[in-house]
Amino acid sequence: MKVVCEGAYLTPARRHRYDEGHVIQPPNAPDPRVDACARYAVLDLGVYPDLDRVCRVMAGALGVEHVAVVLATARRCWVPAAAGWTPRDLGQRAAEQLSKAPRSPAAWAGARLPAFDALFGDGHWGAAATTPLTTPGGVQIGLLLAASAAPRVDWDRSAAQLHDGAALIMQVLEARAASAQLDRGRQERERLAGRLHQATLTARTFQAIADLTALPLDEDDSLRGAAQLTAELISADWAGLQFRPGGTPESVWPEQDGRPGPPLPASDVPVLDAAAGWTFPDGEPGALACVDVPGRAARLAFARRGMDARWSSSDRQVLRDLTWALRHLLSFAAQASALRGLEEQLQFALRNLPMILWVTDARGALAVAEGSGLTQLGLRREQVLGRSLDEVLGGTLNVTALRAELGVGQERRQEVTLAGRVYDTHRVRLPDGGGTLGVAFDVTELVESRAQARRAQRHAETLLDLTQVMALSGSLPEVTLQALEVLLPALPHSWMVLWFREGPLLRPLVSCGEQPEAIAQWQRRGVPLTDAFAQRLLAGAAVQLNPPDLPERLRNEGLHGALLMPVRAGETLMVLGAYRREPLAWSPVERDLLSVAARVVQVSLERRDTLAELRSAAVTDSLTGLGNRRAFEADLRAALARGPVTLVTLDVDGLKQVNDTQGHARGDELLRSVARALGNLLGPDEGAYRVGGDEFCLLLRGLPGRALPDLDAALLSVKADGFAQAGASAGSASAPLDGQDPEALWQLADERMYLEKARRRQVR
Repeated sequence: MKVVCEGAYLTPARRHRYDEGHVIQPPNAPDPRVDACARYAVLDLGVYPDLDRVCRVMAGALGVEHVAVVLATARRCWVPAAAGWTPRDLGQRAAEQLSKAPRSPAAWAGARLPAFDALFGDGHWGAAATTPLTTPGGVQIGLLLAASAAPRVDWDRSAAQLHDGAALIMQVLEARAASAQLDRGRQERERLAGRLHQATLTARTFQAIADLTALPLDEDDSLRGAAQLTAELISADWAGLQFRPGGTPESVWPEQDGRPGPPLPASDVPVLDAAAGWTFPDGEPGALACVDVPGRAARLAFARRGMDARWSSSDRQVLRDLTWALRHLLSFAAQASALRGLEEQLQFALRNLPMILWVTDARGALAVAEGSGLTQLGLRREQVLGRSLDEVLGGTLNVTALRAELGVGQERRQEVTLAGRVYDTHRVRLPDGGGTLGVAFDVTELVESRAQARRAQRHAETLLDLTQVMALSGSLPEVTLQALEVLLPALPHSWMVLWFREGPLLRPLVSCGEQPEAIAQWQRRGVPLTDAFAQRLLAGAAVQLNPPDLPERLRNEGLHGALLMPVRAGETLMVLGAYRREPLAWSPVERDLLSVAARVVQVSLERRDTLAELRSAAVTDSLTGLGNRRAFEADLRAALARGPVTLVTLDVDGLKQVNDTQGHARGDELLRSVARALGNLLGPDEGAYRVGGDEFCLLLRGLPGRALPDLDAALLSVKADGFAQAGASAGSASAPLDGQDPEALWQLADERMYLEKARRRQVR
């Protein structure tokens, strides 16, 4: 039987007992192996072509018939991928037996492996070997198993290949985890994009409902139009209008045929899903939602067909917002209806509606001025008659220019603001005398609702642009600058800065927008972390500063407000700040946009950290922290291209004795002590690497004159760590003296190292 320690295969006289290192888990104790396998998405016996491919490659490289990835938790053992075997579940008994197996790599010749009975059949094979599968966090999730029917397999020659195979398996699993994380990020972006798309549709629908007021429709037709637009937005199968309580609803969607619709329940039941038992007249189950019309005993009803029909939270929000839209729709529809009956109801409308009717003569003097709108402007009819419109309104409406612009019978429509109210004015030039007829409607609420819809649409478009920036893969400053350029137009009179932590200060990393020079100089000097607002940001709280919150000195220099969002990814802390040049308060929409921009920066930070961790793990030996074989081979090629270089190979002496007498944990500590000693030898642009179990390599600049004599002195620190019998055999080769081919140099250094090892044995 042979036992492997971190790639070094030894042959002790006795066998390891399977119960060494066995730990009894308490009931329901958390198992980090379950979490690790879940992160790698290998808990099920699915199809894993990437792992199967590695197993096949390993089987060919090792010259064996079978290679398997064996994963185990406290209660389960299974083979998700293999070459030569079929993936299968080995059961709880195999998990229990596997927990008693050696924790380090091992090989057997003609031995029975009870934990793998389900794979081996009779439990006996000619030769088998395992090496642990360990996550970057140090959790051993299973083994890489290689087996052959041949009674003798030279596992010593295959040690590095088996070790590399386990490392490759873990790299594939880490790649799967990283890919899954990226997929979750993509799904989150798609979900957010869907919400933004729905918000845009909602804004456009309510804009269309608001625009119904500009059409020659009475209240009932406006309600029908609103029901049709809303039904299309929420994908209803039917929509109707109930004009009185208990009455039969009139169908308006998908066909406005006036036919009776399904009976509606009492008005105190606004929303019913299919599970509530409501049905269409033909007996098909469905979901029903009703919206009361403000100011009228009428209801709009919407329905969906199907056993599973229901109303989502976004549908319910649309229906709640519909009440607000109907309120404004009916208000302006009533105004339009009153004007269409002008001849019969003119005086009533002038007394009750916020409007003004006027007539000027050829000289521009007011001959008629009526309407309750005069009172809103603080005017009385007697005050304005006989005066010009220009004089009364301060030149807001230029009547002289109107007469020049308009022909007889032509109409001019203009929106004006008077005393803080918005009026929609219609003016027409009269025949004969050349005077004008005008009427003005107070449309302040309509203008505000349209502006709100436009702001909502711009908000949604900005959020959509920010989510697209989130998908970019450039550097952090590049991605941040693009996010700030997208956001800046939505923050009027502002500039933006991304701060990073540098020692005791916050310093600007990226700036966007025009800022006062005095403030820019102050920001470039950095903000101390002892600042009260910086302390709040360190605690993860956003900071909002309106003009009264700022010192007078900063306001005088041009800073009138600040909105600061902390951005944290792991140990990295940044702050995204927006600053005002004018004394304007921050709105909830602006805070929402800045929060999304901060999330874009956070995603860019997390992506950068994840890629850095993956790159580091690919070239680092997890036990010693030195470079691994991949890093060594790449650095050797780079060093040969730069100039003279010396390659030193070392083989640690005494590791077997430490493993046999003090255990493998102590053997690992010996390897780490050697790594620390070798690291102390290095100068600039030099490197130390662990390329095998007890094999190390050094890349030193220039010729080997100083390198080898220093090794024994350097290893004195290893003896000081309690390894009195430990030592190292070394060999070296130099370029260009011994050639320029990396493989030939490595082989030459190995040969010289083995000669040195033989010499040391003879001396002892």
